[in-house]
Amino acid sequence: MKTTEYFDTIRRRADRRVIKDEWIERAISEPIREEKQSDGRTRRWAPIAEMNNRVLRVILLPDGTVHNAFFDRRPMKIRYFPDTDTLLLELRDVAIAETRDLDDNTIVDLDESGDICAITIEHASTRADAPNFSYEQVTA
Repeated sequence: MKTTEYFDTIRRRADRRVIKDEWIERAISEPIREEKQSDGRTRRWAPIAEMNNRVLRVILLPDGTVHNAFFDRRPMKIRYFPDTDTLLLELRDVAIAETRDLDDNTIVDLDESGDICAITIEHASTRADAPNFSYEQVTA
């Protein structure tokens, strides 16, 4: 399997070290989805059973060289629990290292780097108008 110097460097990161060559090869040869990028690169996705079916994304250069491989993040989830009037915003699927109270009714979960992973808002119907929540994706 031919790889770029960038990939050889980036795969030393903790989140990439777990990715096995055989999984990359599986994504290349048996993708569940494939997209061509405007720059000629190809993106291929494959679920990895050994990783609880997390989806591995592999980026290939036009000649088939592996430029990148990483597990797609779980999409952000926003859930409202009407029985307790609680809003849970799960931003990233990573291990929680610390939980902080912002105030009596707001909790923030942080990863080991101090980045926000989740936010819990109590009394959300009055503090965040949660029952009337809407989502809009704005393109640049």
